[in-house]
Amino acid sequence: ACMLTLLLIACTPDPTTGPAASDASDCAGIAVVTDIDETLTTSDGEWLNQLGNPSHDPAERPDAATLMNLYADLGYTIVYLTARGEDLAPAGSTARGLTLDWLDAHGFPVDPDNVVLAPGIGALGDAAGPYKTDTLQAYTDDGWIFPYGYGNADTDMEAFETVVDVERLYLV
Repeated sequence: ACMLTLLLIACTPDPTTGPAASDASDCAGIAVVTDIDETLTTSDGEWLNQLGNPSHDPAERPDAATLMNLYADLGYTIVYLTARGEDLAPAGSTARGLTLDWLDAHGFPVDPDNVVLAPGIGALGDAAGPYKTDTLQAYTDDGWIFPYGYGNADTDMEAFETVVDVERLYLV
């Protein structure tokens, strides 16, 4: 079983000064970016199972919520960046609704404004990398800083390394 790794360092508003303890109020605009499927859940198949049966509760990777809560407690915003499609509407629900409900039910720190789903039916296959890269570029254009990133796929790493130091990217 793969465990998610945590670097317990409070955020700092100036990435050139290196990691330092800081008051959470200094952390505006500083975030950890994470994929959801097979990063916070145990497999991509969990989402597919939930699409087929919205009552299915995707299995959480051990300690994933604990990890994201530790980051949130240190003052980081958590940005959930998924290739799930915003327009998917399984059995009377929505992909956004299922995603938010799952994060909440499993105790993840959630700001719905920072749960980002792909337009349409989703960013499938190799399209996930450019979609996630463009999304992160929009965040950085708005002044966001991403000291850490978590993903499971090459497309996650391809996108995340455009805004996160590769030494602080975690492939699970």
